[in-house]
Amino acid sequence: MDTLVIALRVALSLGVVLALMWVLHRRVSKGQFGAGKKTRGRRSASVEVVGRQGIGGKASVVVVDVEGERLVLGVTEAGVSLLTSGAAPAPELTIVTGPVTLPVRPTPSAEQFRQELDRQSQAAPGLPSDAAEPLPMRPRNRNRDRRTAVPAATSLQGSILSAGTWRQAAAALRSRRAG
Repeated sequence: MDTLVIALRVALSLGVVLALMWVLHRRVSKGQFGAGKKTRGRRSASVEVVGRQGIGGKASVVVVDVEGERLVLGVTEAGVSLLTSGAAPAPELTIVTGPVTLPVRPTPSAEQFRQELDRQSQAAPGLPSDAAEPLPMRPRNRNRDRRTAVPAATSLQGSILSAGTWRQAAAALRSRRAG
């Protein structure tokens, strides 16, 4: 009876710990603890920094492309301000002109294939002269005579597979419950 009560207490404790971990995971993933707030339902804008030029101690001008629009931003210690904006230039494409040669593998004609097939079928079927003697055969089920070795009691002593180990464990549990 005591074993059943202990097992139920352990199962209940494990359930409480797992439930607590699940609740914490849900709260952190939703950003309720201030970590990793995600924008759900909106695709994040792709931002590419085109260039940056320092103009003073802690001031700089940054050129940024955001979703097809180019922004020129002034960055200082106090904050970021928009200097100007416009359409981002289209990416430059390189056009290759001239003849393009593709590698062509010669394909055999149907007539050449038929000739080779006829030549192979007219050849005498048989083995080459050096393979005229039969190959040695290996007997089937040659392991039938061998028996699997049953481990002796001394080889399993102290192992989890040993019956003696299980008897000692059961005796130890019985002595703890009785005492």
